Amino acid sequence: MTIEDAFNAINNLDVPDGMRRKFAPQHSLIQVNRHGSVVSVERFKVTPTEPQQFAALERHPGCIQLIGVPEMYASVIELQQRIEKSMWLFDVMKRNPEV
Repeated sequence: MTIEDAFNAINNLDVPDGMRRKFAPQHSLIQVNRHGSVVSVERFKVTPTEPQQFAALERHPGCIQLIGVPEMYASVIELQQRIEKSMWLFDVMKRNPEV
């Protein structure tokens, strides 16, 4: 998934304007791999529960997880900067042999 695709999903830009605010998901979990690439964006209508967050991480072993809500990141560049600021987490994570 490209960073642009992730930005569009987080901000619900893939949903038609008329329905965006009323029906679109308002919470996202963003999985990022060791290379700084977005692996997945999972969207939720309400704040994801702790079990949902753990399940998302289990589907993408070796990734870190960031949160997102519409308009949290003003641009693709801002999202990319947030990802880059979070890369230090990989230094303290136990390396997954599957990745």
